[in-house]
Amino acid sequence: MSKIPTKLIGIGILLIASLAVFFMAFGINNAGHRTVVQYPTGTLFVKFSPGIYPQWFGTAEVYNDVITFDYDKTASDVGSSIDQVGISVRYQDGGTGTVYGKARFTLPSDEDTMLHLHKAFRSNRGVSQKLIKSVTEEGMNLTAGLMSSEEAYAEKRSIFTQWASQQISKGKFQTRLEKVSSMDESTGKKVTKNVPVISYNDSGLPVQLDSDLSDYGIDVNGFQITDWDFEPKTLQQIATKREATMAIITAIANAERAKQDAITSEEQGKANVMTAKYQKEVIKEQAIVDAQRQKEVAVISAERQVEVARQLKLEAEQKKLAAVEYKQEQVLRGEGDGAYKRLVMEADGALAQKLATYERVMNRFAEAVEKQKWVPEIQMGGTDNGNGGSNAMTLIEMMGVKAAKDLSLDMKIKK
Repeated sequence: MSKIPTKLIGIGILLIASLAVFFMAFGINNAGHRTVVQYPTGTLFVKFSPGIYPQWFGTAEVYNDVITFDYDKTASDVGSSIDQVGISVRYQDGGTGTVYGKARFTLPSDEDTMLHLHKAFRSNRGVSQKLIKSVTEEGMNLTAGLMSSEEAYAEKRSIFTQWASQQISKGKFQTRLEKVSSMDESTGKKVTKNVPVISYNDSGLPVQLDSDLSDYGIDVNGFQITDWDFEPKTLQQIATKREATMAIITAIANAERAKQDAITSEEQGKANVMTAKYQKEVIKEQAIVDAQRQKEVAVISAERQVEVARQLKLEAEQKKLAAVEYKQEQVLRGEGDGAYKRLVMEADGALAQKLATYERVMNRFAEAVEKQKWVPEIQMGGTDNGNGGSNAMTLIEMMGVKAAKDLSLDMKIKK
């Protein structure tokens, strides 16, 4: 085995020594961190930005820019600054429980405040455990002391988160004791207790003491409570009270329902009465309408009959007038005809009438003569047959002369 030259060994030692001197003289600040450097002379320096900084054989303490506090129910799978399962709290009524959530805290960005923080806690762990963890747990317990476990369980969860965040980031609330009377469920007697309540200023805002985090320039930029746990006794008490409350609510609801049913029945009865009333009103109105219609029909019928009578009267008057006119016409016609006939008769001596009468009379005489048996069917002796016919003619002539005389009829033809 050949020996390494002494010269090479010396070069290696010199190189190693040079690297050691380099790393002791310079450092590297990673992103998401800041480094507080203390030189051998005692001077302090803070490197905020990522990159190389001169250390000059001094000491360096690395801090996270953001410290995370995970106090949820499961262990964090990322590198949290503080990781624990829940924060134990005690409520105003003595009940205990656990609060779960997460919070994020940002360290100061100016050198003076950061050096003030470094001088007080010396390390990232010191800031996390001695400042942030203690302030957070104290804020949680102070908030729990302002309410009962039942209130935290039911009605004041959002208020719990708000109050806890305010006390952790801006300072603890200033409180005062106030006498509060309540019923002891175990004895059933009235009990008066002094409980802490928040003091408010004239503007209605809670009065807060100085904040430890504000003193060191730490801001809370993320705070949330994800869940609560309560001791079994508290849960049983809450369950019992809830059952009692539900029973009361149910009883009140049943009473209210019965009341509403009674009101509904009463209103339904009123509605039925009104319905019957309005049904009668409808019948009444219908009867009135029918009577009115019948009245109108009767009036119209009477008016029509009156009109008919008036028309009949007018017609009768017209007929009467027509009869009068007709009578006058007939009278005038008769007078005219009489005057005419009288003039005619005066003119020819009523020759036509006389001739007609003479003709009728003579025809009757002829008919009567025909019916007589002027020639006997049996003759006794020697009587002349010609005498019967002669006698008949003689009689007719005589009757004709008599008729002409009675009628003043002159049968002679005038020249």
